[in-house]
Amino acid sequence: MLLFLASVLEQLDLALEHISKGDIHNARFGLMLTDNAVELVLHQIAKDKASDLKMFAYRREEYPHQAALDKALGRAFDAKVKLAKLEGGLSEQLAQTITIMHGFRNEVYHIGLKHETILPALSVFYFDVVCTYLGTYKSRGLSWGANLRLPDRAKKYFRGDKHFPAEFGDFARGCETLRTTAQHDPAHTIETLADDMDDVISQQNIYIDVIAGGVYEGQQTTRDGAVLDTQGWRLAFSEVGKLYAFDHGFRGNMLELVEWLASDYPHKFRADPIPSWQAQAARLRANKNPHIALSNYQSFMASTADLREALDQSA
Repeated sequence: MLLFLASVLEQLDLALEHISKGDIHNARFGLMLTDNAVELVLHQIAKDKASDLKMFAYRREEYPHQAALDKALGRAFDAKVKLAKLEGGLSEQLAQTITIMHGFRNEVYHIGLKHETILPALSVFYFDVVCTYLGTYKSRGLSWGANLRLPDRAKKYFRGDKHFPAEFGDFARGCETLRTTAQHDPAHTIETLADDMDDVISQQNIYIDVIAGGVYEGQQTTRDGAVLDTQGWRLAFSEVGKLYAFDHGFRGNMLELVEWLASDYPHKFRADPIPSWQAQAARLRANKNPHIALSNYQSFMASTADLREALDQSA
């Protein structure tokens, strides 16, 4: 178990080295290392619980979360987070942030560079969150063997002697040392998210103006009309739009279908969304809690993704 704890601190130490450089490429690598470290501990929490239940069979018969434990022992990250909330003292707020950041990690790993403007700030925030939570982990012991050796990067976090290389509490102290060294600034994280949200909204505002202005004389429309027309065109070429039209008895050509969908379909956005979006960005900027700011940012990006993509393609 001591070697496991040392390997986690080793990963976090390497993550901090990259995050501290401040650029997008090192932030990307640091975020992935941070995410891997927390996933290792989340999985260990599940293994610890399974070991406890195996040791005391009567507890397993009475254990109310066996299904959640079985899932957590698998590969699903969300299942590990869920069990950590039940058994590992993981708060709802930290769980939500870890889940969001794991999603970012998957995007930058599988898709490549994304979130370039916010990733350096978020990598520091995630590192702070992970170190805070991992510092609360209580291992079942500090098993060690004579032939084992601590990773070089991790040695500085342990206070043992020649007889035994560590003390209880070294892991928690190591996490706290790493956390304070990273010097996360909550205000900077919130400002970075708000700035990016403002930039996204500003670009969408330009797109709506371009679409409303049309290309030829007579194509001009209102901003509300531009938003509806954009969604109508997108729906007209989708199976969802075609099925909706068929189910509601529409008969006509493609241009008529676009107009009909623009006016009759229950669109999520039926008017110019920019004023509402700007108000959301202002509320995010005024927030003092980076966890809430990240949640609001993620919610905005997810809920507006389809319209933003449609406006981008139409402008």
